[in-house]
Amino acid sequence: MNAPVIQFVDGPVGQIETASLLCDLAQPMPEQALLLLHPHPLHGGTMGNKVVTTIARVARDGGLPAVAFNFRGAGRSAGVWDHGQGELLDALAVASRMIDQGVQTLCLAGFSFGGSIAAHLIPQLKTAYPTLALLDLVQVAPAVENFPIDADLLHDVPRAVIFNSDDEVVSPEAIATYARSVGATVFRSESGGHFFHGELTRLKSTVAAHYQSRGVL
Repeated sequence: MNAPVIQFVDGPVGQIETASLLCDLAQPMPEQALLLLHPHPLHGGTMGNKVVTTIARVARDGGLPAVAFNFRGAGRSAGVWDHGQGELLDALAVASRMIDQGVQTLCLAGFSFGGSIAAHLIPQLKTAYPTLALLDLVQVAPAVENFPIDADLLHDVPRAVIFNSDDEVVSPEAIATYARSVGATVFRSESGGHFFHGELTRLKSTVAAHYQSRGVL
């Protein structure tokens, strides 16, 4: 994987650590880009998570600029865990930096906790940036039990949900029910658990095929 550009951007409680591929947050940004959100910080989640970096590689290989970041208290980002509320503001701060630097079309992707926060970010962006095009939302094993998602949050943003039937962290039935309730495109497999152990190659192929079908890549 090409070395990402590591930078810090201003957040609500201090500096947020970011990693960019095919772009630079200190320079004019391309019109279209992907924002990646990592899993729960209190359970070891960072922007270096393997599911997150797998999706980042898909974007890089397809020529889609991508930005990941560490929520407050993770990695070298300032602050402490804020039960999802402050983390949503962190995501908005990074997205805002991307938009202010020139992004006009944004794709969102998140894993577990990050998948839920990505959904909650949509109305925030719709309000703050009414001309922004939100092209696609990918949620990998979204944490819909501890961080529920109302279908109204998603507006008209196309969404895909990817998960495994042997998920040991989030109930597969809860994820399936959520996916049906929001009319998501569903990619469900039998093995890999919550963290896609031994199945990252399949995950990469699934995300790549989805992005190609959506015209993202």
